[in-house]
Amino acid sequence: MSQFSRLFYFEWKKICKRKGTWICLAILTAFYLVTGIFYFVGSKYVDGEFLETHIDGRDRDLANGRRMKGTKIDQQLLMQIQEAFGSIPADDPKYQLTDEYLSNVRPYEGVYQIVNNMLYNSSGRTLHVTEEELYEIRDNNVKSTWDQYGLTEAEIEYWKNKEGHIEKPFTYEYAQAYDFLVSMSGVYRVCLLVTFFIAVCMSGVFTEEHGRKTDQLILCSRLGRKQIYYAKIAAGSVFSLLVTVILLLCSIFSAFLFYGTDGFSAAIQLIAPQYSYDMTMGEAFLILAGILLLSSVMASIFTMILSELTKSSIASMAVVIAVMFLARLIPIPLMYRVISQAWNFMPINLLKFDAGFWDPRLVPVFGLKLTSWQFVPAVYILLSIVFLYAGKKIYCGYQVQGR
Repeated sequence: MSQFSRLFYFEWKKICKRKGTWICLAILTAFYLVTGIFYFVGSKYVDGEFLETHIDGRDRDLANGRRMKGTKIDQQLLMQIQEAFGSIPADDPKYQLTDEYLSNVRPYEGVYQIVNNMLYNSSGRTLHVTEEELYEIRDNNVKSTWDQYGLTEAEIEYWKNKEGHIEKPFTYEYAQAYDFLVSMSGVYRVCLLVTFFIAVCMSGVFTEEHGRKTDQLILCSRLGRKQIYYAKIAAGSVFSLLVTVILLLCSIFSAFLFYGTDGFSAAIQLIAPQYSYDMTMGEAFLILAGILLLSSVMASIFTMILSELTKSSIASMAVVIAVMFLARLIPIPLMYRVISQAWNFMPINLLKFDAGFWDPRLVPVFGLKLTSWQFVPAVYILLSIVFLYAGKKIYCGYQVQGR
């Protein structure tokens, strides 16, 4: 076994033997499972009368969705939806309890919601809209989004070209599992939990030796400061990455267990009708998952270096959590383009699907026009390298003062 391998194993054991590591991981995992179980338990009531359990509702929606898979959202389907929902009696609030509703209206609920999303501010027209009007309204909403973000002529031309690759009319496909995974309940929630874990557990990787007054002994080791430094960074980063993978797998398992595995090939426009990129829901999830893994490594390195700089695990923990909350809670007006766009590059914003991910502003790089999710992975890798070498300078230049 090489010197570095021994040091890595030693640092890994130190992380694993800390009670705080397992307490924090247990609390976050329990929180995730408890909040996730609400999707499985409970029942739905209409006017105080029992309709169905959530599991039964899932089974009905899944069966209906599979039957309608491949159906074009065109004039024919719109007429069927309008006929079904138009037959609902206005004076019978318990109509949902009838077999007639379950057989005639319920099968169209998923498509009805998609049409409402496409109409956006004109959703009151769902029962009267034609196919031509539906896609015209959707196109107007897309252009309105471009205006809202203040896109340049070059950016507008880019998105017009992407619009030309989107198949219309849209094709319906049941994709609740992937809708769950790209929403705040999926990758975004994992990002929140992992950031807390990193802030709490990785902030002690370097500060522990300062607190226990063992830094003088460790830093004069024959194995050298550089190898010790890289071993600590590697152990902390790999452990953080492992926790991220575990929580992400829990999210995937929950989504597939409750909603089924259908929907990988569903067009992203079914949940984000104003987004003009030709992409499936499964591809969007894989991109978000990849960005999540990169961001966890970057956040881990940043937290460890910050703790070495401040010589305080509490200070580094507070900074990381504060940055996370500020990035999400403080919006930057779109008029400040550069700052606002960079703000959306923060993991907590980029991994929020309807915020940073579908930001239509592009980044020009050597003649290429890149979306946020295409550009940011390279930024995260570059920042990780910068943090890594800056931390080495701090760690290797540290001198133990007289005590």
